[in-house]
Amino acid sequence: MGYIRRNGVARGDRARVTEHFIRHGNYLTIVSIVTDPVYLTEPFIRSSDYLLDETHVIPPYPCKAVVEVEPGWGAVPHHLPGTNPFLSEFPAKCGLPAEAAGGGAETMYPEYQLKIRKSAAGAQQAARR
Repeated sequence: MGYIRRNGVARGDRARVTEHFIRHGNYLTIVSIVTDPVYLTEPFIRSSDYLLDETHVIPPYPCKAVVEVEPGWGAVPHHLPGTNPFLSEFPAKCGLPAEAAGGGAETMYPEYQLKIRKSAAGAQQAARR
């Protein structure tokens, strides 16, 4: 679940992940494709490239996992639709309209920035009237 959530995108129980591992000499490319008919309007595709380094040493991770808050028995952390008080934090912090922070395929492309600017300019003009 953590893989796609790093980008703020939820994943449903009907999601499907397909991974391709491609090696060319000392280079490894991993391509992951996530399709989810519930949350994604088009496939979410990510690729990562790696270079073999046989001299690299990864030190041990010094942190320990702990439970910071003990939930009550049977508790399931959740917010019912329309009741999540945290949905406005990210857009407010970054100066974005709420619909842009909501995601969707349209918001992934550079052209969407123009749409945001036009709607912000229109809102400023309406506020001046």
